[in-house]
Amino acid sequence: MLRRSLNRKEDVPVGKLRILAYQQENTPKAQFELDSGGMLMVQERLELLRAAMRRSGLDAYVITGMDPHLSECPPERWQSREWISGFTGSAGLLGITRDKAGLWTDFRYWIQASSQLTDSGIELFRVGKEGVPGIHNWILGELRDGGKMGIDGCTVTLRKMDEWRKAFKNSCVDIVAGTDLLGEIWEERPLLPNSEVYELNLDVAGETRSSRLARLTAALNAAGTNTWIGVVLDCIAWLLNIRGEDIQHVPVAVGYFIFSEGRGVWYTNKKRLPTRLMISLKRDEIEIASYEDFFPALGRLRKGSRVLLDHHYITQAVLDRLAPGVIPKFGNDPVVMMKSRKNEVEVALIRRAMIKDGIALIRFMIELENALCEGKELTEIVVKELLNAKRAELEGFRGNSFAPIVAYGANSALVHYEVGRGENKRLRLDSRLLLVDSGAQWEEGTTDVTRTFVLGEPNLGQIRDYTLVLKGHIAVSRAQFPRGARGYQVDALGRAALWAEGMDCGHALGHGVGYRLGVHEGPQRLSQEAVDVPLELGMIVSNEPGVYRENFGGVRIENLLLCRKLFDGDFGVFFGFETLTLAPYELNLVDTGMLSDDETAWIDDYHRRVRDSLGPFLSVEEKRWLELKTPAVGS
Repeated sequence: MLRRSLNRKEDVPVGKLRILAYQQENTPKAQFELDSGGMLMVQERLELLRAAMRRSGLDAYVITGMDPHLSECPPERWQSREWISGFTGSAGLLGITRDKAGLWTDFRYWIQASSQLTDSGIELFRVGKEGVPGIHNWILGELRDGGKMGIDGCTVTLRKMDEWRKAFKNSCVDIVAGTDLLGEIWEERPLLPNSEVYELNLDVAGETRSSRLARLTAALNAAGTNTWIGVVLDCIAWLLNIRGEDIQHVPVAVGYFIFSEGRGVWYTNKKRLPTRLMISLKRDEIEIASYEDFFPALGRLRKGSRVLLDHHYITQAVLDRLAPGVIPKFGNDPVVMMKSRKNEVEVALIRRAMIKDGIALIRFMIELENALCEGKELTEIVVKELLNAKRAELEGFRGNSFAPIVAYGANSALVHYEVGRGENKRLRLDSRLLLVDSGAQWEEGTTDVTRTFVLGEPNLGQIRDYTLVLKGHIAVSRAQFPRGARGYQVDALGRAALWAEGMDCGHALGHGVGYRLGVHEGPQRLSQEAVDVPLELGMIVSNEPGVYRENFGGVRIENLLLCRKLFDGDFGVFFGFETLTLAPYELNLVDTGMLSDDETAWIDDYHRRVRDSLGPFLSVEEKRWLELKTPAVGS
């Protein structure tokens, strides 16, 4: 029997919120699908694509959903997967043959894709589900008599192309890494983004551009190479100490970069660069060329140039366009790793960003509670706007770091639910869960935080799920590991409590986070995938285990963690994490009987730090509310 000593009303006051009787939700899954006209448009676009395939002699075509810069969320110009299918998730492969079409996506988007693809003529394939064929096998089955499969070489990495070639090695199917067929049929396609670009000063970046270029030169020399080609936008932004607004939520500028023997060329729109930035770039021997000149420039590289290429961060089109006589050498991209290790200036500013984020979250939680108890009409969209407003009230807020997830009731089981694209539920004090996953781009850094709330009296199942997720969350937070440990080893610690109950989290437990860049960055991550990248000092990762029950709801808890040194011991150097995020947990969902003394002590220590860090910036009423929300839970 579960013991929930923290759920008595006299133990944990919750602002003006009053506990109501539990009502189990059993509503249909959220509706995302387009109207009938939208579905007709999808079918028409598929037929236009098939006509383009026939003109190119292709029997199948794959759309990766990526842009030429491998962005997770491409600018509108390259949102090809959404344009042709209506599916709005951030991950998925589309396979189209002369008479069939399929979408392959992972657990996060199964529910969403099922709804969005209704009547589109596109079949959903749930990646990871037993008995579901992979896209390679599906295409081989459809082209069993042989044929040609096309893919845009600008949107597929060398690693993915290797996978395709291996899959088709013993078949009669040829792969053509050609051009973007959508360019032939996409009328009124959006133009290239063209935001103003600005430079980060030394007191914000913590390192000069010339220093970063010198480090890159040293890394290239150590690898026996002399040339680096950058296509990934956050790598270029970090290297040049610049930021832009070309991608929503990610402060980057579209462009390519070639760095060879101490000199660089940035391929972007010169007209949008301020004079001061142009002078600064010239001082560091950086030339500006047009965006369209990048691929021709690859064909003009000096014979004998030794180019370092990373299979994960270079597209097939880049390799295919290298000039004859250029020598490719494959290895890890040094900029990716350097960017992942935050310097002391960046870390200090990120801590300040977390304080701002924590203040906004406290004020959001208080206003949300009061509005519910006063009977005000609150929908998921209104809640999202309320959270945005609380962040915007603080100086230095530059926008969200991703589209906020505000998911109520059954919608909280959709890992990447997109409020506003379909259902917009009204919140009620009816004991359902509310999951809020959001983040900000502050002038001091990038944040990402998830909290799950219960709007009323929780049931035992909700309490059990939340407490198990919290146990995994605490296990990762308290982890200590020898230098050289990988993210997949730490990931297992965060799943142990769920596994012990025959449960699991359907997604990775953590991703890297950039500094005033993408909220998702590599190469580090906490995942079951055996990514051979050690967790190193200065890396930031999210810690976000979760449990999701379709038609009922989901729980996720997320903080950001900084990898730091703990101690030198007889068995070497050990690392651990500093928790950066500052926001209280939903103690009304915690069963203390399921927690160890160490776990309850950790919660108390964390809440004490939240109060101490945020208290000086809160009003008397706000501090009182925070104290009431964070009573001691340990013995």
